[in-house]
Amino acid sequence: MERVALITGIRRIGGEVARYLLRVGFDVALVYRSSEKEAKRIEEEGKRQGRRVLPIRADLSDPKACDEVVRRIEEGFGRLDAFLHLASPYKKTPVETLSHEEILSHFGPIVEAFLLISSRVYRLMMRNGGKVKGRIVAFGDWAVEMTPYRGFSAYLVAKGALHTAVKVLAKEFSPHVLVNCIALGPTAKPEGMEEETWKKILSNTPLRREVSLKDILSLVIYLLEVESVTGEIIMVDSGRHIAGSQA
Repeated sequence: MERVALITGIRRIGGEVARYLLRVGFDVALVYRSSEKEAKRIEEEGKRQGRRVLPIRADLSDPKACDEVVRRIEEGFGRLDAFLHLASPYKKTPVETLSHEEILSHFGPIVEAFLLISSRVYRLMMRNGGKVKGRIVAFGDWAVEMTPYRGFSAYLVAKGALHTAVKVLAKEFSPHVLVNCIALGPTAKPEGMEEETWKKILSNTPLRREVSLKDILSLVIYLLEVESVTGEIIMVDSGRHIAGSQA
């Protein structure tokens, strides 16, 4: 049976998730803002595997773009089985100098886009057959569940709102659409971060290593197949929530 997944944010982990879903038999729609080269690479990989890939360039800080994304999916595929939301700026925003613009630049793509797209794709998913008609997976952050760290106030508050949105939508969309969240710890060194800083972060995790991409992909496919898990925030963080932020 044809299965279609929508993935927002493909620069880092999202691109690997897209490739994995192609390998396991999904057609995919890719929403990106500036990662055009990555989108084209994934599209070519899809063609080689006989899968359909629909790249959609959109700025998810614009609410109108969310409606356009869903329209393009409905027009291009006619159905949707899974929505994975990874789009997320990660910028340092010291609370002492926090601005209105910085707050909006995080809340738009992280929370508002998730809510708007989810509400639209829910209606599309409800056309599917079966007891479970669709699955939504958000990507959050371990720190907002346990011990936030300093310097990223807008990002962390937005991720906290995302976690709440997952629980709210899990109830709103039950019993036919499942909504869950993968709350990641240190997975890939952020752009611009010094290597020594990254090593220090990893040393603060009980497992002393970054989160395994293999583990993330295994959890993704589990959440896209499970029938009795919804509203969960699942931490995949090399145990960092045990140690705390230490910052």
